Amino acid sequence: MKFIVPEKFNETTLEEMLIALHIPKKELHWLRMSKDILINNEIQPVKTALSAGDTVTLPDFSEPSSYKKSTKKAVILFEDENLLIASKPPGQKVHPNEPTEHNTLVNDVINTVDSDYVEPVHRLDVDTTGVVLMAKNAYMKKMLDYMLAENNIKRIYIGHVKKNSKIAVQKISAPLGKMPHTNIFHVTRTGKDAVTHITGKTVTDKYEELTIELETGRTHQIRAHMKHLNAPLVGDKLYGGPPSPYLHLYGYKVSFIHPITDEEISVSLNV
Repeated sequence: MKFIVPEKFNETTLEEMLIALHIPKKELHWLRMSKDILINNEIQPVKTALSAGDTVTLPDFSEPSSYKKSTKKAVILFEDENLLIASKPPGQKVHPNEPTEHNTLVNDVINTVDSDYVEPVHRLDVDTTGVVLMAKNAYMKKMLDYMLAENNIKRIYIGHVKKNSKIAVQKISAPLGKMPHTNIFHVTRTGKDAVTHITGKTVTDKYEELTIELETGRTHQIRAHMKHLNAPLVGDKLYGGPPSPYLHLYGYKVSFIHPITDEEISVSLNV
């Protein structure tokens, strides 16, 4: 991992910076033993004091991703040295579930970018179109995983329901569990906590368009919560939505403060 030290970490040690970025203890211990840390192209220990503008290169403790390259190119909406945001088309998995699968978004990304490590930070259903955030090294993956768990990565969706659905702007807090012997999730007291925010609604000629923000990230969360409100998404065959050739659910936007540069990253899908 290579980066420029931002102003906020001026006069801190590299170790203090990495602790602030929530690098786990195991990796910190490994770095304390390492002789391969470079600061401004010179070998330095992890306790070296930093200045804003220093160039730091950390040795890689991770194995390359096991995904195979596909024969297709992914649409990359944003990329820097440590992370990227890709656009997933409908009908494609984010990552393989079996070693023989080579046609997922991650396979396309591996075939597109110059990185042998690519790991998704969050996921979308197969039928959902949208933006997916990925890490390009294991350090960034740890940072982004922590940010996601702390709800510091905002994920905004757009979904269509039928007109006159009587859906209001609201917070949906209803635990979800999987129905036995099916791929369907439903609201149940024994399920996992699931929180969805409907933050806006616009009525179009054909639908009611909802702006939806996730607080948690359960499988089929939006789809199951909309079914729970008696307003399944248009084209959602699994949850009984109004007929359409495709699911009307879009992972519209991902936004967050970049853990290294401190810049606001906000990337939207063209829908």
